[in-house]
Order: sequence, then C-alpha cells, then structure tokens
Amino acid sequence: MTENLLLLILTVFGLAVLLRVEFFFYILYLLFGVYFLAQVWTRRSMRQITHTRAFTRRVFLGEKIEVELEITNSGLLPVPWLKVNETLPIELTSPSFYRRVVSLAPHEHLVLRYELDGRRRGCYRLGPLRLSTGDIFGIGDLEVREPDSQADNLTVYPEIVPLRKLGLPSHTPFGTLPSKERIFEDPTRITGVRDYYSGDSLRRIDWKTSASVGRLQVKQYEPAISLETAVYLNLNKDEYLGGSWRQATELAIVVAASLATHLVEERQAVGLCTNGVDPLNGEDDALALLVRKGRPHLMSVLDVLARVQAGETDPFVGLLRQQSIDLPWGSTAVAITPAESEELFPSLIQMQRRGFNVVLILVAPTASFRSTRARARQLGIQAYRITRREEMDVWQ
Repeated sequence: MTENLLLLILTVFGLAVLLRVEFFFYILYLLFGVYFLAQVWTRRSMRQITHTRAFTRRVFLGEKIEVELEITNSGLLPVPWLKVNETLPIELTSPSFYRRVVSLAPHEHLVLRYELDGRRRGCYRLGPLRLSTGDIFGIGDLEVREPDSQADNLTVYPEIVPLRKLGLPSHTPFGTLPSKERIFEDPTRITGVRDYYSGDSLRRIDWKTSASVGRLQVKQYEPAISLETAVYLNLNKDEYLGGSWRQATELAIVVAASLATHLVEERQAVGLCTNGVDPLNGEDDALALLVRKGRPHLMSVLDVLARVQAGETDPFVGLLRQQSIDLPWGSTAVAITPAESEELFPSLIQMQRRGFNVVLILVAPTASFRSTRARARQLGIQAYRITRREEMDVWQ
C-alpha cells in the first residue's frame, strides 16, 4: 500500500509540474499530508503500546496454566487495529500460537487469556510476541517483535509419585535412623530430663520442670544418625540400550524427583548430581546441588530435574567417583542408572567402604536383575528395579 501511494504521489507531482494545474498541487499536498499523518500515527501508536504476561511460572505435570496477556495503550492516539501473535511451545498446546486482532482506545487496557496444558516436563519459553498495527487509511503497517531477553519462561516439574508406587521402601534406607551410638542428638525428639551437670549448655535447661522440682533440669534428646541422601542420576544416553532410552530416562527423572520430594517431606537433607545436559547453559559438565534441607532447596532440585535432558555426556561411574568426594560419612548414596555395568559395582563398593549407605536403582529392563540383586546383597548394597509404573505416564 505504501509503495502504491508513493507511486501515486510521484505521478501527481509529474502532472502538476508539466501541466501547471493548481488542482494537481492541491491533490499533491493532500497526499503528502495523508502519507505523513499515516506514518506518524503508526509509529506513535506502536511506541505507546506495552504488554505484560501474568501466569504461574512453575507448575507440576498435568496442571493447566492460564496465561493473561495484558495489552496497554498508554498514549492519546487510538489504535484502530492491532494484530497480536504469540508464539507458544508445541509441547503444551496445539496449534503453537495464539492470534487475536483487537482495537485500543486511548489509555485502554485489554486482557487476553489463553490456556496451556502442562502435559510434559521441561522449561519452555512463551513468546516472542509480535505486534502489528497500522493507520486508519491502511497505508502503512508496522510490526514489532518482542526481544528474546523479554520472553517469559514456564517450568513444568516432573511427576511426583509416592515411593510405595515405585516399589521403594517409604522409610529405610532413606531418612534418619535411631541409633545407640550418639553421633548427634535430635533436638526435635525429647526423651526426658535429667539433673544439670557442669558444662551442660544453658539452652538445654528445662526451666518449667526445674521450677517444679526445685533444681536445674536439662532436656535429653534421642540419639540418631542422620543419613543425608545424595541422588546420583545417570542421563548418559549411550548407557541406555535400545530405542526406549527416552522412556527410561524420563522414568529415571521421575524416580529422582519422587525420592527427593519424599525426603524433604520427611525433613531430611537431599542432594542431586547428574551427568545430564541443562539446556539453559548448554554445558556438559555435571550438575550438582549440595545436600540441603527445606522446601526452597527442593524447588531448586525440581527446577534442575524439569530442565535436564539426556545426552552424550561423561560416564556415570566417573560422576560417582568425583561427586561423592565431599559427601559426609554415613550418608546414603542412591545411584539411579539403567543397568549394571562392569565398572559400576567396583565404584559402589568403593563408596560403601568410605562409609556410605549405597542404594542401587535400575530403570531399564534387564534379564540378569536376579543375579544383580543377589550380588548386591552379598556386598551389603540394596538393589531395586523399576521398569514400568501403573497409573503414571509422563508422555500422555
């Protein structure tokens, strides 16, 4: 349209110069004014348009996500038409876009809503958003694309399954175990009181009981061994056999997420190490989160498990050796891997000799699991196999 108007202006200008007819000059001035007004109107309209997205940025698998896209015209000029084109992840919706054409009065706010389905774990980008507008004469159009840095991310956590559905024990070997050996005392478990002795901490004094018996009494706590748990997740694609590596790695991630959630809910400390690939940084280095307690730490663990992907990375046995160096004595090391390898058991035995409680979880079908489990029992290692799960499908 703009090219046609410019051609018309040049034609009228030529006629006005050749014929010296005053009428053609009036038309020329009018066309120049319309063209100038159209360009100014369009550019000013686009500069005064802003947008924001409002949505829950972290959801669990299977949840619905409503996104509110607010378009604001903060200027004095009306926007006769505005084409909104939002790019969306195909994994969460089909088709992979949201399009609307709207008009905005001066200082008008318009909220557009669309829904996404958290049907697959991952970290997804909403956008970029493209806005197109034009003048009331239809002469010139202008499109603005949202910078990639302003696009919003949505994280879909992996599925969380109760440990009993995975065939794992709900308590031991994970968590805090009672012990006659006083490694430390758990202040949340009071077993009684005793007389105060010189050197006892003043924080342990039970002032209410002391007042009733007439002498200082201190609290006694239950002794316990804290089995801090580090989850070692194998996402080296080369170690997953056959064409089912996608399903097997997804199952391994679900097991790791479910185990971490269970431990945090039991107020235990958990850490995560994996040789998977994080798409946000694109590096193949091992991803490691130190052993910590608390809900915020669990969210960090689930963030990693939502993003991480299988890839051609370092061998799993190398991860076990390198990342278990700083693990405290008495901790539980959970190795989640597809199947037994020649190098795996020597690494697990070495970890066991360093004072760790070792648990092996295999997530790929293997005909030799009975022999693997028997060998593990002889070495004092607990072994489990999880190859399928009822009422659970991360690909649905």
